[in-house]
Amino acid sequence: MKHSLNLKTISLLLIIIRLYIFIMIISETRVFTDDFFKENMSTQYSLYTIESILETKEKFWWASYFIQVVIVLSKVLFATLCIFIGIVLSDIELSFKDLFRSILLAEFIFIIAQAMYLINLYVHRVELTFDTTANYFPLSMLSFYSVESVVPWLHYPLQTLNLFEVAYILCISWLLSKQWKPDYVESLNIVIPSYGLGLLVWMVLVVFLTLQVS
Repeated sequence: MKHSLNLKTISLLLIIIRLYIFIMIISETRVFTDDFFKENMSTQYSLYTIESILETKEKFWWASYFIQVVIVLSKVLFATLCIFIGIVLSDIELSFKDLFRSILLAEFIFIIAQAMYLINLYVHRVELTFDTTANYFPLSMLSFYSVESVVPWLHYPLQTLNLFEVAYILCISWLLSKQWKPDYVESLNIVIPSYGLGLLVWMVLVVFLTLQVS
């Protein structure tokens, strides 16, 4: 039984990774094409440099997919660890493995978000630039502002603050309430502070790194 559950969790993880990679493939073939890169980099680089960049991109095409897998695994493990700390501190008996599977199920919310983001990019592909790509993330705080009016280091936090994050928290709380059968509000009281604090720390880290690079 335990082995079966592990196989189900692994299968679920592989499905999620494949869906993210599928979205990446569509975005690269329909939105972020070679013509898009040439048009957006033409004012900063020579044609020879652009061609070299595109050749390198084509040569190491596998790197972006590998990075995507690492990002997905890191994101799911990070959320699981944050909430698991809250569960342990609340003296609740729930295994890391069961929590991990719940986090994987909730990840489909972000897959829907990425699909909507891709559709938004495709619809606005004519006027799309490197600077405006973040502005098309649906239902985020950043989408209510013009990217040019927001300082660069605030782009990521405002994009992260979106209704999909709220739905993600609500979904995890509901899944946890099904696992150890407490009141739904009790689940929220565990997920919101534990995941919320972890997300805040992550955003502060990204902002710090952004400021250091710029």
